[in-house]
Amino acid sequence: MLMFRKKYLLDRKELVYKEYRLSLKQKLARLSIVLVVSVILAIGYGMVFKYLFGSPREKKLQSELDEIKYKYDLMAKDFETIDLKLATIATAEDNVYRPVFDMEKIPSSFRQSGYGGTKKYADLEGYENSDILIGATKKVDELLRRTYIQSRSFDDIIPVASDWKNKLDHIPYIRPVNVNIPLGEGLKFREKHPVLGTPRWHHGQDFTAPSGTDVFATGAGVVTRAGWSPFGFGNMVEIDHGYGFKTIYGHLRTVYVSAGQEVVRGDTLGLSGSTGISSGPHLHYEIHYNGMIKNPLYFFNDELTMEEYNEMISVLNSNSVDN
Repeated sequence: MLMFRKKYLLDRKELVYKEYRLSLKQKLARLSIVLVVSVILAIGYGMVFKYLFGSPREKKLQSELDEIKYKYDLMAKDFETIDLKLATIATAEDNVYRPVFDMEKIPSSFRQSGYGGTKKYADLEGYENSDILIGATKKVDELLRRTYIQSRSFDDIIPVASDWKNKLDHIPYIRPVNVNIPLGEGLKFREKHPVLGTPRWHHGQDFTAPSGTDVFATGAGVVTRAGWSPFGFGNMVEIDHGYGFKTIYGHLRTVYVSAGQEVVRGDTLGLSGSTGISSGPHLHYEIHYNGMIKNPLYFFNDELTMEEYNEMISVLNSNSVDN
């Protein structure tokens, strides 16, 4: 049994020692002080221990949270890379592809528009890492939306680009004979036809090609007429290139193609000559667009050298064989 030591005080009046006893109020006060100090010390000790060591569960949770934050930082860098690539694609599309193909740009307001409202991420609130979860989810949603818009845009551009490539293959934009052959008379009104002697329009471009010169298709298409012409062209070839274009090659000595035959740019159609109403060996060449006669000079580049032209024809013919 624990015994408490008694305390005695000198009574100066009676000059004797008397036992000192605490009142109940004093005992309660002292006990309260002891309890308060004990609680404060316990709390302080617990906080220090938790700060320095933490519980195993808390340490595990903190480790997991640190890992989440680290992975989010890595993911944020990937988001930035994807965001930059999407922006680069959109810029190229708006400033290059759509203008070239004569297509309207996608409004920037549509590309940047949001969706879902403020309550879309309400179920992610209330967690210790809610800001990370909500931020990552918002970014993923934004990138998915922009990727979807870009994908739909490509769906519009690809068929147009494919048709544009096909159109380029069909438009007659090279000389029908070698570039070293000089030009003759062009599109103009003649006061006197060199053979007929009457005034009339000259609806094409003449090339003073020696008889037997190779004549090439100036664009892909289908031969609609090949052989003798009753309109003064002699042996001639007519090609329908599609897209409203048609070309005529007149006064040929020899024709190598036949009606219904498909040709590509650079295919040899025949040899130049002086058949039909002609004053001498040459090639008569016409371009029609939607029924209107066009000046052939606007459709080919005379800055090519003879070597460059021959190389171009060689490449075109090799591609034709491969196809």
